[in-house]
Amino acid sequence: MNPLGFKYNNGELCCDEIPISKIVNNHKTPLYIYSSNNLISSYKKLKEEVNNLDVDILFALKSNSTIGIVKLLAEQGAGADIVSGGELKIAQASKIQPSKIVFSGVGKTEEEINHCIASKIKQFNVESQSELDKIISIANNLNTKVPVSLRINPDIEVDTHKKIATGSNSTKFGLPIDQAISLYQRINIEKNIKPMGLAIHIGSQIFNNLEFKTAYQSLLRVANNLREKGCKVPNLDLGGGVGVNYENFEVDFTGFGKTIYEIFKGQGYSLSIEPGRCLVANSGILIAKTIYLKRNNKKNFIIVDAAMNDFIRPTLYEANHKIALVKSSSVEKEKFDIVGPICETGDYFTKDIILPTPNENDLIVIFSVGAYGSVMSSNYNSRPPASEVMIQNQKIQLLKKSQSIEEKIKSEISHLIG
Repeated sequence: MNPLGFKYNNGELCCDEIPISKIVNNHKTPLYIYSSNNLISSYKKLKEEVNNLDVDILFALKSNSTIGIVKLLAEQGAGADIVSGGELKIAQASKIQPSKIVFSGVGKTEEEINHCIASKIKQFNVESQSELDKIISIANNLNTKVPVSLRINPDIEVDTHKKIATGSNSTKFGLPIDQAISLYQRINIEKNIKPMGLAIHIGSQIFNNLEFKTAYQSLLRVANNLREKGCKVPNLDLGGGVGVNYENFEVDFTGFGKTIYEIFKGQGYSLSIEPGRCLVANSGILIAKTIYLKRNNKKNFIIVDAAMNDFIRPTLYEANHKIALVKSSSVEKEKFDIVGPICETGDYFTKDIILPTPNENDLIVIFSVGAYGSVMSSNYNSRPPASEVMIQNQKIQLLKKSQSIEEKIKSEISHLIG
């Protein structure tokens, strides 16, 4: 089984009915390819599951900030969860209304705060007392009302990779509940702060809805407590984190939606969620070309033209993505490590995978790379990162052209010589 939008026809993988070989003929490898059908379908599935509470969907741009992707989601009705001034500009370029933009993150600069205030975004999700002090000072200097929500930290451990767990007080994220209650009472009396409510986000790749339930129950208790103290708490931002199974591509939108409904039905709060990975992961694939086959007395290697600078998740998170050949004529199978050209032992995509033996120039596909793929790419080893295309209305649409090394050199030299 492959994700929606990707299937084999006549022995060759296609994206939205277009053969991968045809796409690669127009755009060289390594290459990100997105299915617009998959992306739209994922958004609609999530929207359907939360529609009974009229939940705002704010796409987490950190998962994929390619404008063509963000714009397509915006056309479906998505807002934006941003974590930088750069992401604000991406959201604006993608035609997302300011009233549907929320600014999260622990290190908002004064410049970013001023830009977001001027842009009239929906709210700031504040994550520390120092940040709150800064926003209050700016708001008073401008003599303008600034919308503020506080991100609480329920101090719970979730079953996910330690680098993407954000729900305990040992991480840099959010405010301890006692401190959040005290600070929220403060913002309710600040003349230039508009209290917007509370936010939460406990991590990414969460498959057990009981972990969401525990976090949301904690959030609801704090919100109700504040209301009992006479505070205005209009909105609750529930964050994201819905897991994507990279083996079978399943996403439990239904269980997530039921959890939200069970806890917040009839509670009188406006709700928003911040999905990222669960919307875009399965919409993207990375195509790489086999450069060499290498064998020694311990390992067989497929060396491809993509590398960790294009897709770093296996190196950074030990992530296992489904990998296959785009088209295979071989019946023999062998065990391989699939690796890139970068001078790091950690530059690999998978280890000990059994595949039909490829030939040089054969194409391989890495699935479910639409989230935290291109957005985390780099020029390491002076390699230009992969270009990106999307199949939309049976046409190949270029989303992002890779900056060539010549272009990079020119920009640096022009800077040096003025």
